[in-house]
Amino acid sequence: MNAYFTLGIMTLGMRFISLLVFTTLSIPALAAPIPIEAQALISKVHAAASKKDTDALKKLMVTEFVWSFGGDGDAEQAIQAWKADPSLLKKLYRVTGRDCVKKVDQSIECPKNAGTSYRAGFKQTSEGWRMIYFVAGE
Repeated sequence: MNAYFTLGIMTLGMRFISLLVFTTLSIPALAAPIPIEAQALISKVHAAASKKDTDALKKLMVTEFVWSFGGDGDAEQAIQAWKADPSLLKKLYRVTGRDCVKKVDQSIECPKNAGTSYRAGFKQTSEGWRMIYFVAGE
């Protein structure tokens, strides 16, 4: 009985160590941290969207901004579309207030697991972090 008890403790210990190693190695790969500069930009976009401040938003976007699949990629056109339909700014506010994810290409997407729903993308540029898209669909 003593040998079975010792064997059981050893097996349990090995399972715990395996779980600990797996968890330690897996978490960083699954949840890469969002750079502080990107977090700051996302917060600025979130605040500007809540105020419907399109002038502030334009300064946070790349010029070749993607806002419509099949449409032209241009920040000014996106701003005009948002002025014509302010509900889009409410959606931008919503997505930038949720958890974001760092993608394989080092861009950031909000919210994580958005699928084909509304989502905003951010990328490091020569001018710092900028919003590169706000789209829905595929």
